[in-house]
Amino acid sequence: MYYKPLFFFFLINWAFISGSQAENIIWQLGENNNSAKEFALAPNEYKRFLEKDFGYEDRYFLIGLSQLNQDFPYILPGPADSWGGTGPTSGWRTHDVNILFGLGKVPQNEKWTLVLDLVDNHQAQTLVKVTVNHKSKTFRLGKNGSAESLLGNTSQANESILELGLMSDDLNEGGNMVTVSVLEGSWIIFDHIKLEGPQRTQLLSHDKVFIRQVSAADYQTTNQGQQYQPLLVDVEHLKERPELKVLLDGKQIFAAQLDTGRYIYEALMPAVSKSKKSKYKVVVDGKVEQEGVVLRNKQKQQTLAGYVDTKIGTAHSRWMIAPGPWMPFSMVKISPDNQNMGWQAGYQPTFESVGTFSHIHEWTMGGLGLMPVNGTLKTKIGDERDNNSGYRSAVDKSTERAPIGRYEVLLTDYDIKAEMTATTRASFSRYTFPQDKDGRVMIDMHIHAEYDYQLVDVEINKVSDYRIEGRSHQISPRPHVWSNDADQDYVVNFVIEFDRPIKNVGGWINEEVKSGAANIKGKNLKDAGMFVEFETSDQPVVQVRTGISLVSIANASENLKTEITDPFGWSFEAVENNQIAVWNSYFDRIKIQTNDRNEKIRFYNNMYRSICSRNTWNDVNGEWMSADGVKQRLKNPEHRVLGCDAFWNTFWNLNQFWNLVVPEWSSRWVNSQLAMYDANGWLAKGPAGMKYIPVMVAEHEIPLIVGAYQMGIRDFDTEKAFEAVNKMQTTPAQPVAGGFAGNRDLLPYLQYSYVPSDKGRFSNTLEYAYDDWTVGQFAKSLGKEKEYQIYNNRGSWWKNAIDKETGYARLRDSEGKFESPFDPFHSGKNHHYVEGNAWQLTYFVPQDVKGLADYIGKDRFLERLEWGFNASEHWRYNAPNDQYWDFPVVQGNQQSMHFAFLFNWVDKPWLTQKWSRSIIDRYYGSGQANAYLGDEDQGQMSAWFIMAALGLFQTDGGCSVEPVYEIGSPMFEEIEINLGNRYGRGDKFIISAINASRKNVYVQQATLNGKPLQSFKFSAKELLNGGSLVLEMGPTPNKNWGVEQ
Repeated sequence: MYYKPLFFFFLINWAFISGSQAENIIWQLGENNNSAKEFALAPNEYKRFLEKDFGYEDRYFLIGLSQLNQDFPYILPGPADSWGGTGPTSGWRTHDVNILFGLGKVPQNEKWTLVLDLVDNHQAQTLVKVTVNHKSKTFRLGKNGSAESLLGNTSQANESILELGLMSDDLNEGGNMVTVSVLEGSWIIFDHIKLEGPQRTQLLSHDKVFIRQVSAADYQTTNQGQQYQPLLVDVEHLKERPELKVLLDGKQIFAAQLDTGRYIYEALMPAVSKSKKSKYKVVVDGKVEQEGVVLRNKQKQQTLAGYVDTKIGTAHSRWMIAPGPWMPFSMVKISPDNQNMGWQAGYQPTFESVGTFSHIHEWTMGGLGLMPVNGTLKTKIGDERDNNSGYRSAVDKSTERAPIGRYEVLLTDYDIKAEMTATTRASFSRYTFPQDKDGRVMIDMHIHAEYDYQLVDVEINKVSDYRIEGRSHQISPRPHVWSNDADQDYVVNFVIEFDRPIKNVGGWINEEVKSGAANIKGKNLKDAGMFVEFETSDQPVVQVRTGISLVSIANASENLKTEITDPFGWSFEAVENNQIAVWNSYFDRIKIQTNDRNEKIRFYNNMYRSICSRNTWNDVNGEWMSADGVKQRLKNPEHRVLGCDAFWNTFWNLNQFWNLVVPEWSSRWVNSQLAMYDANGWLAKGPAGMKYIPVMVAEHEIPLIVGAYQMGIRDFDTEKAFEAVNKMQTTPAQPVAGGFAGNRDLLPYLQYSYVPSDKGRFSNTLEYAYDDWTVGQFAKSLGKEKEYQIYNNRGSWWKNAIDKETGYARLRDSEGKFESPFDPFHSGKNHHYVEGNAWQLTYFVPQDVKGLADYIGKDRFLERLEWGFNASEHWRYNAPNDQYWDFPVVQGNQQSMHFAFLFNWVDKPWLTQKWSRSIIDRYYGSGQANAYLGDEDQGQMSAWFIMAALGLFQTDGGCSVEPVYEIGSPMFEEIEINLGNRYGRGDKFIISAINASRKNVYVQQATLNGKPLQSFKFSAKELLNGGSLVLEMGPTPNKNWGVEQ
């Protein structure tokens, strides 16, 4: 690395002349030599960019400590580069390089310049964003460069020099960060990067820690009945295990020992009622690392909802994840859409624009976009990469806020502030227009969803000067939804109310604009919508309330009246506060003890996604539309009909989280499935919009039902439930109500006791056998001995898929022959092994892990599994380009999500502790891009995180007659689970993990309700009755604890 040497923290300057102006280089990375040879991966190992862990938000290069040839890549991929992770299903993958540096007192009223000298860039019009602290600038690069530069030959390179001017106020005394990103286009190659500034600059060196920032929080917290305003100490651990203390006005208020990684400590300053300046010191191992003055003020009370930022995890995400004010399992999911139609459409944070704010973000469904605009009328949303196309607008990203309860952003092309909040079935928006132009609101029926749809029949009416009503019959026809078996056919009914009179109205049908039209009507359309205009010169604020329904306009109106109009009127803040209160009622069910704000953010964001991402589809009066288009009505007002993508492998995440934390929603999910069974005679594996979408394989809604029952959630018709699950496992799959239901390969499975590779998808053997086992457990609990024997036997058919010689689930045909030659990673990948390979699917025996280990050999079982974790850890347990079958352990997809907990069952519980923590640390971040590296899948990744962070898991999905909890490695020293006496449970269960930290991941000893616990597992009843689990944690394994004798 090429940086200026430090003596007594002062810079020894190296100046050189450029033109007539002297340059003072504060620090420089790389030589000015039209080459990147001194950087990591140079000259041509660009394909190892992800393998070497580059590009993530949590990675950084620290001036004065990091090594250029190891820690800073010569190249930064753009979203167009597949080797950077972008793929047809993996979404836009953008990457960052972050440079950290510390400054002493910053000279005032001075100018600074950050210079990026690029050897080359691949594509013309590549868009590079450079940020220093909170100041950003984008650069549109010029002509195409040479592909040879990628390989180290720069003879035809196209050099670019990017400069970002800075003032003293843009830099901090203490920690600073530079971030370089490629937002659009392809790769760039670095020559050198430097910061120029005044000679009086003091560049700091760093030893054990790097303090990013110290600041007063904008909130107050309560601790042991006292009010505090946290002093936020944002610090990176560098080496050893230093002790950090915080002094306030000479008194110690905080102490912690750093393990590894980044912390944002909440050091508690006593709350004040009026402004007060205080002096703070951050002391590390007895040495003052940073000191300064902090202004303390009275602040709002922080709740757990305040730690949630709904932008987290939205990069390269599916349609079903976006920033926005979403209620638990809500119908309305109003959010900013800024991408084009197609896979992973919706919101991508690197696109700094908004096309519309649409109301529905369900898999295979979308609709009703609202967008405030002004100026020239345009009726198309426009292209994601061209803010001048259509009525979309650029946004000021610094104004974007997405906490629980609201979303807001400034639309810079129109100078309009857009804010929105919501209830379960209704939304509330507030638009602040500039007063020199009339305001216009676009009401668009054809928005850019993940699955395109046709407008079968549209009608929109202005019914008064304050109200619009309409309906949009939409269909995504087969084969565009899933395979060639289902249509997604639904009607979005809506009402829209304004608090200001409509001045003008008009609309459009396809390309035809209908100015002045108060009625827009048509069939078989491509595009349709209405626009309404308002006088905003005197009063710039226009408020909008909407209600939607899949049943009728009348129901949409009732939804709006019941959820917003009657209780909240035109108070935006009242609706927002209601949402915050609802979310806090759930977050309060798990309280974690940690002084790290970042861990609270990560935990409660994952909890939020576990509850928000799926959808309610009945109206407030209980009415809903069944798959055959018939209006149904729920009899119990507590019930819901609930839709989602699929239940594929939710037994390793959502099921067990819901059963533990929100059991009333588990009940609603079960009763929703039974409502579909009542209406059309089948359960549904993919009930998006309450349709029979045959997404994925097997009938894993069955473990959802069985697991709920076994965990004591039994307020449903259990006989009907057994009748339904029995039908799913005995009746051939068939078309149902415009969709498809059942197991496609059931007939060959029943004929051969496995699914032959020439008769169907081979790995269905394993998935069907697991479902069979759960039905058997359900039968046993219900006293149905005959059915138990049948299904328990079928639950062991997994053995028919395993070749004992190789120890793999090896392709086998209808003559009983195993495929030869056979490769566990390549043979049948992603087809016969659904979204996986034979190596992974071999471990799909959650109902009998010990039996599997015995069958293939315990040593082989363990050796392969541990090899898989070692091979996958440096890839962050993710598969670039969604090639799940090319890697052994892939947390970014469902097939591997139980792997870490398998070690418990084969006498190596310390490896469960080690590897479950490794996944938490490596796969899960807290940024927009690194929160989830794979497909989050409507809460599945998030729910796994919550269970693993609690140190609890149920490999069999909690479906056994006597379910157990398996112990992992709790993240926090104390966790309080509020059971709330729900479903006959106790009051609370407390997990104490004494000495838990990022290094202390191993269980040393345990007690359950005051009694020694030697087993890695304990009865779920012990938890549900209330009580305590006390674990002593340490940095090295206790290989005697948890081993079954």
